[in-house]
Amino acid sequence: MGIEQFFQDLFHHDSGDPAASVTLPPLSTTPMTAGRVLLIHGYSAEWKGFVPWHNALKGAGIDTTPIAIGNYVTLNNEVTIKDLGEAFGRALLFTPWSTGTNDDTFTFDAIVHSTGMLVLRQWLTSDPYPRTDPRSRIRRLKHLVGLAPATFGSPQAKEGRSWLGALVKGNRDLGPDFLNAGDKVLLGLELASSYTWGLAHQDMLIDPPLYGTGSDTPYVTVFIGNIGYTGIAAVANSPGSDGTVRWAGCALNTRKVSLDLRRYPQLKDANGNPTRCTISNWAAERLSAPMIAVDGQNHGTIISDPDPNVRDFIVRFLHLSNAVDYNSWEAAALNFGQPSLDKMDKESISEGGGGAGWQQLIIHMVDDHGDGVPDFNFRIFIGDDLSQSDDPSFLSIPLIADAYSGDNSYRCFYIRVYPNMLNINAPGKPPKKMWIELIASSGSDLIQYEAYTGEAGAPQSLTVDHSGGSPVKFDITGLTQGASLLYPYTTTLLEVFVEREPTPLGTVSTVFTFPQVI
Repeated sequence: MGIEQFFQDLFHHDSGDPAASVTLPPLSTTPMTAGRVLLIHGYSAEWKGFVPWHNALKGAGIDTTPIAIGNYVTLNNEVTIKDLGEAFGRALLFTPWSTGTNDDTFTFDAIVHSTGMLVLRQWLTSDPYPRTDPRSRIRRLKHLVGLAPATFGSPQAKEGRSWLGALVKGNRDLGPDFLNAGDKVLLGLELASSYTWGLAHQDMLIDPPLYGTGSDTPYVTVFIGNIGYTGIAAVANSPGSDGTVRWAGCALNTRKVSLDLRRYPQLKDANGNPTRCTISNWAAERLSAPMIAVDGQNHGTIISDPDPNVRDFIVRFLHLSNAVDYNSWEAAALNFGQPSLDKMDKESISEGGGGAGWQQLIIHMVDDHGDGVPDFNFRIFIGDDLSQSDDPSFLSIPLIADAYSGDNSYRCFYIRVYPNMLNINAPGKPPKKMWIELIASSGSDLIQYEAYTGEAGAPQSLTVDHSGGSPVKFDITGLTQGASLLYPYTTTLLEVFVEREPTPLGTVSTVFTFPQVI
């Protein structure tokens, strides 16, 4: 089935309807018509990996003579993703498009794979010019296509930093970088890394949005395969992924939830009043940039064996120049990907859970001093009453947990979503609640983390140890209405603020005293 048929299925469901012919988004003038298309590879790869896409675009009738395939170094332990973004900007100044004059006004399109998405976004968010300046980077990049982009990293990154990872992925060229696995790049690629957390705040959670619906910001789309690796490479597969990138961690439709459990909440509601919970708004003019599933492809084959339908969708995407055409294109692309997405939903089923896809939750716990809380745990429950989780036999929702090795206050939880999680308290259903339990430890009896879920004078200890204590519970049923917290195939950022206090509470602590003078 070709792209024309997907549009026809979208707009004309009655095959016997002799209505007007299908209207496709027009082919408008964009950088692609001038050949200014960049292809940017991923971690440990090189420019040759994008040659199949170069040939595929040429087969679609695009003038590939000026198409540039970028190449960059990842297998060096001192290079960071920020360095790569800076180097990318410098390389642009010396492309043939700048006509040898270091021109920084020409427009271009980009197709990126895996880590290439982070490199490109790093460059975008390091813009030295205001948005109104024609040299502004978000004005110059017209279209951004992500092929299995590592938007929120990869579960393989931590393994890649090991000695075994160096043997498998390390630089094989004899010299000072021999067996270097690119430690600092991989650190940024880890799940829940502070780097991807910060980058999301610079482009996906900023207002006004960096990816808007107008022609003065880039149009963005993301494709990813719906299977993992096969054969011997299957040992590297991670649940809910294309083998390398998680299905819920590639799109750019992220939201952020903040919970303020400090004594005096500092979060503000829409009216400027203190509140204990905020949810980032979907900007009215922000692109959704959802994940579009591709059947039968994994992280490698989506590059090495271009799908003809995906190629046709991308070619037409590179011609889009207004919101109306973008919305039509996106609807048709999602229609194309729906059967593949259905297979991913089924893959999420395990031990009675799942069936509605995958959700990634990245949590950063911070104390009232602004410092990270490196030792904490988090669980989610669904039931009739919060007291049910007092019973150790009452099961929580299964989570696949990872901690960022650079700072354990950042953690990632991967969830197999099942349908009841998405329609709690829907009409006709028995009332249910969803709640979370939190515990945290300072590692010392002298310091304790506290949560204030109500009045400022009634703290709950987050410490659970041999001397007793119980997890702090927080009812999040309200956050599940309208898919605020859980939305399949997306990543939600959850920032939790707690109070760090010397013990014992309510009196002079053992940390600092004024001894009596005898």
